[in-house]
Amino acid sequence: MSFLDSLKNSLRLPKKEAMFHLNRKGITQTIGYLFVLLLALFLPDMVFSIMYLETSVTEVSRGMYIVQFLVFYPLLIVFLILVGVSILAGGALLLCKALERKLSYQLLWKLTSYAATLPLILSVVLKYAAVPNVISALIFFILFVFYMYRMIIIYPRAPVRS
Repeated sequence: MSFLDSLKNSLRLPKKEAMFHLNRKGITQTIGYLFVLLLALFLPDMVFSIMYLETSVTEVSRGMYIVQFLVFYPLLIVFLILVGVSILAGGALLLCKALERKLSYQLLWKLTSYAATLPLILSVVLKYAAVPNVISALIFFILFVFYMYRMIIIYPRAPVRS
């Protein structure tokens, strides 16, 4: 139920109530949410890849390929989650400095995780609609930056040091 609650609030971003509700979640819940979300988004690709594997092209048997795929693909997803969200949160930290807001990197990491939900879903939908990757990535970043901007400006300005 926690995943569905997080998904519902992520889709309601950048509303203040949804953002503060998601901020109360722990970092482990956030990582778990991202893992389940990306697993659900990439599950069709995983199934398609296993179903249409041509063993004549590969030197590995189908069984060995499936075992390797089921072990390494989730690890790849976790790696992409941690690195991708960390890089995007670093960009959000720069945006935070430009907007003169004082937010911690940990908070920005969680905000980034949830703000990426709708752009990720949209990117996957655009992939199946045969939209070029460049356009899909551009839409992802524009939407993501818009969400982060709207969420960051909700917080008060950092006090000016005299």
